[in-house]
Amino acid sequence: MCQYGIMVREQKTFCRICEAQCGLVVKLESDAAGKERIVDIKPNKEHVVSEGYACIKGLKMKEFIETPDRLTQPLKRVNGEFVPISWKQAVREIGQKLKDIHARHGSEAISVHNGNPIAFSLFPPIMLDGLMAAFGAHKKFSPASQDCANKFAGAERLYGRPDHQTFPDIDNSKFLILVGSNPRISKMSFVHMPRPMERLEAVEKNGGKVIWINPRHTESAQSMGQHIAIRPETDVFFMLGFINEIIERGGVDKERVSAHMNGFEEIEKAAKPWTPERVEAVTRIPAQTLRDLVAGYLAADGAAMYCSTGVNQTRFGLLTFWLQEVINAISGNLDRKGGSLVGVAPFSFDMMNGEQKYSRIDNVPYVSGNIPGGIMADEILRPGAGKVRAMINVAGNPLMTMPNSERLAEAFADLELLVCFDLVRNETAQYAHYVMPGMHALERADIPFYFFSMMGLMPRRYTQFTDAVIEAPDGARDEGLVFHEICAAAGRPIFGSRLVHAAVGAMIALKKLPLLGRFIAPDRLFYDLVSRRVGLGGLRKLRKHPDGMLLDANNPGDYLGQRVATQSGKVELAPPDLMARVTNLDETFEEELKNKSSLKLIQKRERYSHNSWTHNVAAFVKGDRQTNYLYIHPEDAQIRQLREGEMAKISANGRSIQVPVKFDEQMMVGTVSVPHGWGHQKADGLSIAKETRGANVNILLADGSQSIEPVSGMAHMNGVIVEVSGGVEA
Repeated sequence: MCQYGIMVREQKTFCRICEAQCGLVVKLESDAAGKERIVDIKPNKEHVVSEGYACIKGLKMKEFIETPDRLTQPLKRVNGEFVPISWKQAVREIGQKLKDIHARHGSEAISVHNGNPIAFSLFPPIMLDGLMAAFGAHKKFSPASQDCANKFAGAERLYGRPDHQTFPDIDNSKFLILVGSNPRISKMSFVHMPRPMERLEAVEKNGGKVIWINPRHTESAQSMGQHIAIRPETDVFFMLGFINEIIERGGVDKERVSAHMNGFEEIEKAAKPWTPERVEAVTRIPAQTLRDLVAGYLAADGAAMYCSTGVNQTRFGLLTFWLQEVINAISGNLDRKGGSLVGVAPFSFDMMNGEQKYSRIDNVPYVSGNIPGGIMADEILRPGAGKVRAMINVAGNPLMTMPNSERLAEAFADLELLVCFDLVRNETAQYAHYVMPGMHALERADIPFYFFSMMGLMPRRYTQFTDAVIEAPDGARDEGLVFHEICAAAGRPIFGSRLVHAAVGAMIALKKLPLLGRFIAPDRLFYDLVSRRVGLGGLRKLRKHPDGMLLDANNPGDYLGQRVATQSGKVELAPPDLMARVTNLDETFEEELKNKSSLKLIQKRERYSHNSWTHNVAAFVKGDRQTNYLYIHPEDAQIRQLREGEMAKISANGRSIQVPVKFDEQMMVGTVSVPHGWGHQKADGLSIAKETRGANVNILLADGSQSIEPVSGMAHMNGVIVEVSGGVEA
């Protein structure tokens, strides 16, 4: 379409900021030279799942792409200053440095960190794995141990594979209990759920029930359903009390348990001491309320328990998730319509990582191929064989999102080589030796997120392909292809295969050809091959479905006895390492009673924030959104003589921060919250975020092997005991 000499077109795509992956329509216009720019982004009303829904962050992606801080040339740190260099020089020097470090210290010295949001794309992370394979390296960090590694560790023990993840059959549920979730603000995790509140409201409209278990009366619970307050980090006791009451009521589906599950007797024994009356003392959920919950859950024709980030980030995230799965399983709701399902992925992919690996730091286990972020600093700083000396950080800002940020800064300063790929130079990149311009999601082709395409976490099964919507600015390159160039510069074939290396190199050369390059680009060829392999017809067919393509519906009843991947072919309800922990909770129970008057810190998601990387958009940090706050119940504030708007000092683990006070009557008494991702004052590469206020709450959090949850490696970010007092204005 041509308007007054300006070419205007629209292209359908989908968002890659979070797991909702909403359909979008992007309007573009081109100048006389044919250079396009985005003029508008709106929700795609025809999208087969999101149906016209999108959040403010997805609709503002233009601002991320066009930020004045956008990197368009590699930078090298020289005498403490960043100076522009050519791509050729950057790739050559990085490749040579990796080659040298590998020659002197071996593959153990090389590591990567794959951050968010690039994890919501598929091709670059796969190529990053190829770079690691080129050096025989396996030290990979990610946000998983701050977010969801407990679920991978739990599924591996219960179902035999970390990628066998369950999700609630929300559209058919009659009784849904959501623990530690607030989808009105942050959508839902481990399930594709655009329009989350509308679909949850439909549960009640259809005669069902929605229950929210959370220390704060969240925005979601204020909208609909029933809220039940729980003391932070006592969810494990709530789950044990729930199991106890299921058994007492005769709610165990004995036929299913006998046919498809092992270990029920051990579960029964472990839950026996945890009566509703006993767990009430720490959870603060009245015993009768818990009994009523169990009665409603058992009476429903399809019920599910679901926990999210608020649970995952506690000291007992793995135990709580495991017990949740036990509840769904023994009640007969696993693999049942309206209960919890294990979907069939559109694309088959083996997530098994071979032999279990362990860190040199106190033998901490990897989870799904990732090292827990809580020991990243130790991996870098602790002397000896295997000390990390080089890190490739892709679209991540661990300095702002991992525990004990001050020690992590010390670790980054110790590295011989830190390379950061990103759109902008963030806080972590302040310590980089090289900063490499990356691409925005709208500048790359894609299929839906790994959780959906490769794990099937979709109540409504679908797939989609999007071509790049807009060209990356001159000077920015596809990270995946740059990894190939770095491998070439180091003399190491990507994926450790000369054949693959040569094939990717040939495609990169052909990609430069006009028109033909669109079809031969390595990422698009990869998507074409995998979609053909699974019978989806290749990109030619997928391009005919710009609104997404619905697939065969989930089939409840096709998992138990058919797809469970344990050696026994049955769900293993009582994994030995988890049973050892759950039968030793009396000390924790007494600790909770002893600390019943202490303040506990929890996380809180914000509508205009997403971890640490949305604060460089002016529209998201207007007015009172210029900072994070201490959210505290007025009763707790009065005891500590805190006044709204004044500064408060929050202390834990020998460290402290200061942020303004904001009263929140929705917060459970004894609970406070400070949203994470703030504290950008020293971020020289973020011109807007640098002018914000606030503090990085992760400074307060402990790191090291003793601070993380055993087995899952999850960082302790929720339920941390803190002291709060009046602060001093800086």
